[in-house]
Parts: sequence; structure tokens; C-alpha cells
Amino acid sequence: ADISMRGAVLAPGSHPGGPEDIGVIVRWVLPRGTFTMRGELMHAFVSYRGATEGPAGNGLAEKVAAKIRSMSTDSKQLQIPRHGWGIWPKSAKRPVPFRPEEAKVYLGKDCLQDGQSWLAGFVQGLVVSMTFVPLLSWEEGDEGSLGELSRIGVDGFDRVDNVLLELILCNALREEPGAACQAVLPVIVGPAAPGGGFGPFPFHKLARLSEAPSRATNARAAAILRQLGLGEEKLQAVLLLSVKQVVDSVLRNQGVQASAWETIVSECGARVLTTVLRDMRR
Repeated sequence: ADISMRGAVLAPGSHPGGPEDIGVIVRWVLPRGTFTMRGELMHAFVSYRGATEGPAGNGLAEKVAAKIRSMSTDSKQLQIPRHGWGIWPKSAKRPVPFRPEEAKVYLGKDCLQDGQSWLAGFVQGLVVSMTFVPLLSWEEGDEGSLGELSRIGVDGFDRVDNVLLELILCNALREEPGAACQAVLPVIVGPAAPGGGFGPFPFHKLARLSEAPSRATNARAAAILRQLGLGEEKLQAVLLLSVKQVVDSVLRNQGVQASAWETIVSECGARVLTTVLRDMRR
């Protein structure tokens, strides 16, 4: 299937992520073609769990997004050339003040339009994003973007998990010809350390992730991907993905890991922009 993102326009839904959004989430209004730097784009999409990396948590997502933007103008080596600026997507709330030369970063809390469903907003942002930047954390008490996934499958528990949904969609869309996403740069974050910063990531806990699918999440992902044009064979494969398979596939990408706040934020900003500049030449 040709999965160009240029023609996708998401209809607003009355419920964020509700099943009634699925049937109308995407409709093509332009002929489908391949992704282009001259069209609507985001240079990076920051994926995070609001309770731990969002404003209600440690705020890491906002700091990472801000660093990507600032480094794209402050560092001469990381500036995006004019032909790579692209166009700010009409579906996303534009920052004020707006600087066209600054890296365009999708962060849910900043980019959702008033009254827009979360599901419509994030899918629209994801399909035009060049680099996917998931913040992968495991806090004490099994909190964090990955920690919470360990609850799926325990005593039959399941739900649509938004972090897992974004990971599944990114993996599937990235494999399609003409897709915007060229790279995945995971940011691996351990539990908060007593003196500040982060402790070691508990990689041994990944073995606790379910070897079975999250049927609720996978079904939601398949419904969205069907609207985006993926064929039935690929959709059936999505339905069978286990929670552990999805996470392992993301962690196979070279990422960023450090204990100090500033090291994580600065290294992430530099790596994202270096990746964008590399992929512009492909």
C-alpha cells in the first residue's frame, strides 16, 4: 500500500480516542504521493506518558522538545537548511511566536487544537513526522511509560494504552514506502535518583512484559492503520504483536541513555537534529 501522509486529513472526533472516531479519522482529500520536505512536516515527534514525563510528572518531554527547537537555531552545525523547513501542519496548533527556521516538534500538550480529539491530533502529527522520539521510562512501583505496560496481561487486565498505541503505529508506518518517519530515537530513562537525575534503567524488568498482545490496543491500531491504507495481511500481523515484541522492536534502535538531566536533554537534541539532517539527504 502506498502510505503517503500528504493527503491525510483527520476529521475531528467527539471523544478522544473513542471507537467512534475510527471510521472517520482519515479521509484523503489530495492525491497520495510520497513525503516531501516541501510539504507539511514535523521534524520530530516526542512520545511520552503524561503522568510521568508530562507536566503532571517530571516535565522531561517539554524539556526535550524545547532543546530540539533551541539547538536548531543556536547551533550552526545543527541548523536546518531552508529547503528542509517544510510547512507547519494546519492540524497542529502553531507556537507563538512562530519561527519558520526552527525545528518543528510535535508535543501533544502544545500541538493539540482546542476541541480536537487526542486521537485525531496525534495521528495527524505522527504521519508527517521524520523522527520518532519515544521517552521510555520505568519508575518505581511500575510507573512510567514502560512500567505501566507491565500490568497488561496480569490477571487478564487489558486496555487501550496510548503509549503502546503510538509505538505500534510508528513501527507500522515507518515500514511503508513514502512514509515520513525515517528514524526512531528512544530516550531510555531509569527511576528518579534521590540526589536528582535518573538511576540505571531496570532492563531486567522488560522480561515481565506480556508475551501476548494487548488486544484492545492492537485492535485500535489496526483500525487506524486500515484507514491509512495498510493491507489486510499487514493488519493481521499488527493484531498478533505482543506487548514485549513491540517494545523490543523500539529498543533495537540506538538511543539516548544518561543519568544527568542536562546530558539526556542535550544529547537528545543534538542526536535528533543530526538524524534529521542525515535523512534530508536520503
